[in-house]
Amino acid sequence: MAINVNTVYRTVLSLLNREQRGFMTPDQYNRFARMAQLDLFEKSFSDYNRYLTRKETGTINDEYANLAKSTKEKIDVFSTSSTLTFSSGIAATPANLYKCLMVSTGSRATAVQEIQKSDLPQITSSKLTAPSTSFPIYYKEGSNIYILPSTVSSATLDYLFKPTDPNWAFTSGATYGDMAYSSGTSINFQLHDSEEVPLIIKILALAGVTIKDPNVVQVAKQEEVQKINQENS
Repeated sequence: MAINVNTVYRTVLSLLNREQRGFMTPDQYNRFARMAQLDLFEKSFSDYNRYLTRKETGTINDEYANLAKSTKEKIDVFSTSSTLTFSSGIAATPANLYKCLMVSTGSRATAVQEIQKSDLPQITSSKLTAPSTSFPIYYKEGSNIYILPSTVSSATLDYLFKPTDPNWAFTSGATYGDMAYSSGTSINFQLHDSEEVPLIIKILALAGVTIKDPNVVQVAKQEEVQKINQENS
């Protein structure tokens, strides 16, 4: 599941050039694409929280109109897992880690409880809460995960990863002036397919600022506000 980086670029160029409002270079597009993807990625978490609150108050429907469920599906696109290999109780986290979901051992048979490092002295000093292979604990510090007991050699990390920056790559050719799209070296958006229209709107708004055309910004923002109003109605 991915949104094609070339499809979005062609759509954006078409909308910008329809009224001769300017041309967006590949470098500008790639910068805006990165910002737009990150913005929608972060927004999905706040949306999910907002929709859960609305569901609890009975102001949101189930089934096809269940916005909380739909938003969770957008977030689940970024769910993955990795094997952590510990040395003296320390393992490096994946470079693309955004949020830990769960750490487990024994083929996910035993969940490792997350704690705050500040609680470590209190937990380890009590016989009732002292970590063991059947009751392991962990805390995250910087780019490392620390696990107790330190005899644990490996664990499974389920986590949400930060999306890879999209990139519209090109080679010499006749497309877009002297550039031709290179699908082999380009990187597509990693957002859920349903985010294609909001993604285009975000990029258009950023493009409007660059080409100093307030009409582009206004139209893009109106589209976004209208979408939010429809969701809240």
